[in-house]
Amino acid sequence: MKKIRIDVHINGNRHSLTSEAGAGLPEILRKNHIPLATPCGGYGTCGKCKVRFLTSVPDPAPADIKQLSEKELKHGYRLACQHTPVSDTELSLDSALVRGPLHILTHGLQPEVVTDPDIPLKGKKGPVYGAAVDLGTSTIVASLTDLRSGEKTGPVSAPNPQTEYGSDIITRATSALSSEKIREVLRELAAGAINLLLQRLHKDTGQIYRLVLGGNAVMTHLFAGEPLDALMTAPYRSAFTDMRTFAARETGLRLHPAATVTVLPAIGSFIGGDISADLLVCRELFNGKKNLFLMDLGTNCELVLQSPNGVKAASAPAGPVMEGAGIAYGMSAGPGAITDLVYDRKKRFLPVTVGNKRARGICGSGLIHVIHLLWSMGMILPQGRFSADTPFTDPEKGFTLAENVRLTPGDIRAFQMAKSAITASWELLFSLSDLHPEDLDCLVLAGAFGHYIRPEAGMELGLFPRMASKKFIYLGNGSLTGCEMVLKNKAYAERIQAIASEAEHVEMAGREDFQEMYAMNMGLGRDVYEK
Repeated sequence: MKKIRIDVHINGNRHSLTSEAGAGLPEILRKNHIPLATPCGGYGTCGKCKVRFLTSVPDPAPADIKQLSEKELKHGYRLACQHTPVSDTELSLDSALVRGPLHILTHGLQPEVVTDPDIPLKGKKGPVYGAAVDLGTSTIVASLTDLRSGEKTGPVSAPNPQTEYGSDIITRATSALSSEKIREVLRELAAGAINLLLQRLHKDTGQIYRLVLGGNAVMTHLFAGEPLDALMTAPYRSAFTDMRTFAARETGLRLHPAATVTVLPAIGSFIGGDISADLLVCRELFNGKKNLFLMDLGTNCELVLQSPNGVKAASAPAGPVMEGAGIAYGMSAGPGAITDLVYDRKKRFLPVTVGNKRARGICGSGLIHVIHLLWSMGMILPQGRFSADTPFTDPEKGFTLAENVRLTPGDIRAFQMAKSAITASWELLFSLSDLHPEDLDCLVLAGAFGHYIRPEAGMELGLFPRMASKKFIYLGNGSLTGCEMVLKNKAYAERIQAIASEAEHVEMAGREDFQEMYAMNMGLGRDVYEK
């Protein structure tokens, strides 16, 4: 493989790096201990990883055109996440772009936590480790903590192998309900994937004495070997919501023989321990904010409104469209997934893709951003139909994004239904709390999907409450962080149980006012059907 040299200037200091050609620029910098801040995860949607190429300036990627001014492009500025150097080059970047250890990490915002684990360390010889696991529908993320020193390793992640039984949570739960054998297979798949991640973190997993796990209700039920019948049929009741601790040997995890596994407490039937973990992190980081709204978007969207009138939580059945499923050219957020759309000065539509690769499909955040742009240009009407008055759109066929990738009328309808369920749910929570969006101190977007949505796109389409963009906070993987907090300091176990217990679960199913609000929010933009 060809070797290339990259000279990086940071505040007058020159760093000479060597790398193999073909590696992405953020990866090269990270491997050379220059961790560039990429809040959007390298999707090209935040514009935060701006660097200036002094030599071998690459052609602008669509995301560069979207995020940078014409003057910046002319002077060699590009988004690092969109470029892969293929020859020797020289560039400069501001030290403010280099990620600090306690700012935004790969898994999200991190509070300071004193090490005081719920494990007696005296008498134990050798290392004593603990593990934290976020068991997600699509991915599993794990980290390792030395329970003596508090030093953390990871996180590492892998796709959830359960996806062969359904990529979205509803399909997977239906598979589990079909037979006890499949339910056991799903449990074994999750345990096997966690074991592999732990081995990547530390070869001798027998030195792990405790593991703390968070996830949505379906994932934790499957992990614990609990049946899903009551959870998936009306009136939708969880088999357990309190924090549970198991012997590791009962779960299929290969840890120390005396190790325990703790599953975080849930708030309600479809508001799992991952949301309790998000709230724990929020309480620690934003304890001065009295009116806080938390949104975790996905197949099942969890919403929590915290105010002086109490904590109210609800789940909105958004469906798989938010994860790129259920749409004609939908895909997960892998290389080539369309995350945004640019209309440039030459009147061209240019898709922004993960890794700046050839467009292969549309992911969930891309669906929102594409619809937002076309709606703002009048090519999609407020009722969700394609306009017949533009050469770019066809009311029957939709809009061509790239070769073999289209946005169809059915895609817009699927988004409208998901958006309406989410918006109707949060409007009801605000009404029941006697609160208005302008009263909020902050809106916290948790989880992987919400992390990649621009506030203005969500607000203008009616998905998010309207407020100042500066009030939006991207939490990242709060589920993993909450697990790490409980693992590292025993005081947080009691706190997270109290958080889950005090929240009031507002059930939306069957409410007449929810059905009315759902119908009123089907349009794109605000108050479409009220006018």
